[in-house]
Amino acid sequence: MKKIFSLLICFVLTLGCSFNCLAAEKDDEMKSNNLPHNGAEHFVVEVRSDDDENKERLSEFVTVYGYDYTKGSLKSGAWRNGTSGGSSTSSSTLSLNYRHDTTYNTSFTASVSGSYTNGSTIGSQLGVSLGKSETYSLGSGYSVTVPQGAHYLIKYRPQYYTYTVVETKYMERYNPALGGMERYVVGTNTCYVDVFSHWDFTHVSN
Repeated sequence: MKKIFSLLICFVLTLGCSFNCLAAEKDDEMKSNNLPHNGAEHFVVEVRSDDDENKERLSEFVTVYGYDYTKGSLKSGAWRNGTSGGSSTSSSTLSLNYRHDTTYNTSFTASVSGSYTNGSTIGSQLGVSLGKSETYSLGSGYSVTVPQGAHYLIKYRPQYYTYTVVETKYMERYNPALGGMERYVVGTNTCYVDVFSHWDFTHVSN
C-alpha cells in the first residue's frame, strides 16, 4: 500500500513539472510572436535587385543587396495608464486585456535611425513599416485582486528590441574565366530599427 502511495505521489509531481514547463514554453512563444524569424538573435538575407537571369545577361554586372540583422537587448518604453478601480464594500478583480484594445493606446512606432537604401525590404524582413505606427493587442493581459477599500491602477508599457541592420551593396557577374561569380562591394549602410516584442504590466495604488 505504501509503495502504491509513493508511486502516486511521484506521478503527481511529474505531471505538475510537465505543466509548468508547458506554461513557460507557451509564455516564451507568445513573447516571440511579434518578432521576425522567431526572435532569432542574428539572421542574414540577400536580395537580388535584378531578377533577369537569362544567359544574355550572365556576363553583365547586376546589383545584389545583402542584409545582416542583429537583435539588441530588450528595452522598455514609457508606462501608460490602463484600467483603474476598487470597492469600499468588498474586494474586486481588476483586469486589462484584449477587450480593452480599442479603449487604450496600443500603438508602437517602428522608429528607424541611420542610413539605408531599401526601406521596404528591411521593413518586410523585420515585419514592420519603418517609421510607422502599428497597433498590438494586449492579449491575455494582466489581472490583480483589489482589496476592500483600496483603489488600483494597472499600467502597461511596450517591450521592444532594436535591430542593427547592415545593408551591403554588391555588383556581381558570372566570370567564365573563374568558372563562377565574381563580386565587388560598392558600399554599406547601417540603420537601427525598433521592433515591438510584447506588453509589460504592473499595478499601483492610487
